[in-house]
Amino acid sequence: MRRAWEQRGPYDVLDVVAAEAAVLARRRQAFPGAALIARSHGLDHLFYRGLVEDHRAGLLHKPWWRRVWYPVARLRPAAGAMRQADAVILLSERERAFVLEQGWQPAPRLAVIAHGIEPERRDAAPAPDARRGAGLLFAGAWYTSKGNRTLAQAHGLLARQGLAMPLTLLGGGIGVPLPAIEARVRADFSPESQPWLTVLPRLRDEDAVFALYRSHDALVCPSTAEGFGMVVLEAASQRLPAICSDAVGAGERLWHGDAAWIVPARDAPALAEAMAGLWRDAGLRARLAAGAYQRAGEFSWRRAAEETIACYRSALPPRSAV
Repeated sequence: MRRAWEQRGPYDVLDVVAAEAAVLARRRQAFPGAALIARSHGLDHLFYRGLVEDHRAGLLHKPWWRRVWYPVARLRPAAGAMRQADAVILLSERERAFVLEQGWQPAPRLAVIAHGIEPERRDAAPAPDARRGAGLLFAGAWYTSKGNRTLAQAHGLLARQGLAMPLTLLGGGIGVPLPAIEARVRADFSPESQPWLTVLPRLRDEDAVFALYRSHDALVCPSTAEGFGMVVLEAASQRLPAICSDAVGAGERLWHGDAAWIVPARDAPALAEAMAGLWRDAGLRARLAAGAYQRAGEFSWRRAAEETIACYRSALPPRSAV
């Protein structure tokens, strides 16, 4: 950033991910007059809290040295950056409430700016009565923080009850051979679930991903720590209703029972009940799909850009305001 400043600067704003912004905060003299924006791509402290709760719930083992190292190496710098920034951009009201609770910044310096979706994607969504039938879709890395263990437990509960529910698992890894990805993913599921699983690698082709949104009946996003959850918004733009946990930032923009079905994180029985409910009730799926599609229209990158510029203006000193 210093090299860019020297070659193409000076700049009015430095917009940096929170923990990395701590380095710039200590060297503000190298960037005179610039406003420092600390940006969340998923608040580190909430992500870490989710991992610790996963550990306590027996979903993963986090050794003691990791529970010491991460707060020192990541959380402390991130908190320092938040405190020293001229403004902070966050992804959800949950993050905003946490920052206010910690006393890092006053409310006027906090901006909650959600991600957007390209209008062309939403315009290309299938009709409300379009044929689907591919089952449930999970899209995300196969990590504990994505709720993989909870999803596997929930699907197993239903499979043992005799409910045949196809489940596509997309994005277990990238740069890893599919057999290795599939073996890792399937290892978390019960024998009863195995015949109903389809495992796909992470796809770089966005058109192929959106084709999956259009062919499936519901998205499942049971994350235990998720700053926003872009897949939920993408699915909504394609009239694909989502079941997501209350730890997914996007879920707070898609009201429960109107545009999504929200369940408690780490609650496999509640997730199983929601999965079965949407699978059996076409009317409920249609209602949630309609609500999700309508809400998706409120999320655009243009709106995100305009809100970001407004945040920049608020952080600039009066003499630099444009």
